[in-house]
Amino acid sequence: MTAEKALPELPTTTALAPWYGSNRLLAAAVGEELAGSRWVGVPFAGGMSELAHITAPTILVNDLHRHVMNLASVIAWNKESLAAHLDELPFHPDTLKFAQLKCIEMERGGFTHDTLDCEASESWALNYFVTQWMGRSGNAGTDQEFTGNLSVRWNANGGDSNTRYRSAVSSLCAWRRILQRCSFSVLDCFEFLDRAEDSAGHAIYCDPPFPGPGDRYKHQFSDEQHRRLAARLGSLQQTRVVCRFYDHPLVHELYPEGRRWTWRRLVGRKQSNAAAAELLVINGPSRAKAAGLF
Repeated sequence: MTAEKALPELPTTTALAPWYGSNRLLAAAVGEELAGSRWVGVPFAGGMSELAHITAPTILVNDLHRHVMNLASVIAWNKESLAAHLDELPFHPDTLKFAQLKCIEMERGGFTHDTLDCEASESWALNYFVTQWMGRSGNAGTDQEFTGNLSVRWNANGGDSNTRYRSAVSSLCAWRRILQRCSFSVLDCFEFLDRAEDSAGHAIYCDPPFPGPGDRYKHQFSDEQHRRLAARLGSLQQTRVVCRFYDHPLVHELYPEGRRWTWRRLVGRKQSNAAAAELLVINGPSRAKAAGLF
């Protein structure tokens, strides 16, 4: 049996991009529930905060959001060059506007660039990083992620936005160690799940757009898709499934707490920083509870 990997050093900035609805605060709980798995598939990568807490020797990370997946792959193989270029950039509105325009150009091109070599991938990753860490926090992944102005403070109430950007750049070294442990794909989540083998020792960590707040995402997820997802996850017999949701009526309907689904109740934070009831929905007993972790 392949041994679990040791957890890497946690980056100071605990999300790869300031993702709308990212799991920065509760990421460790996901790792606790996936402990002992030999293969973990992540069909909705998002801000990727959970990856640092997953010890499986094989981790396959997926998202339809090609900007963040390109950023992840570039950091994994070329962190030094990317970080050096990012650190040289001025925290300036023209820097942000140029990066936004370049990312919009990529989307309009349909990501079909046959000549997207290493240099072009790095340029794209640089521009996407700038759009998210120089702009307003929490817009990554939404249809507003390439709009807005430079995030600046006009008073001393809170942290400095330039400091936040520089901290994100300096965290790339730790992020490289996390992402080098992973493989990447850019599939529709249902294609991803259909390809995943239902086997003992396998696990799926599923963090789809939440019913309600998830309507802000660029790649939205309808109630019909949630029903299809629940049916697919419910069909897995040997694979461990861990899902993250807000406490919502549709979740009660699709993943009823009981013999089939275990609910681990947690308290997270909304974008407004207000407390929010969150759930880890698991198709089996809680491994963290069995280990006495809560």
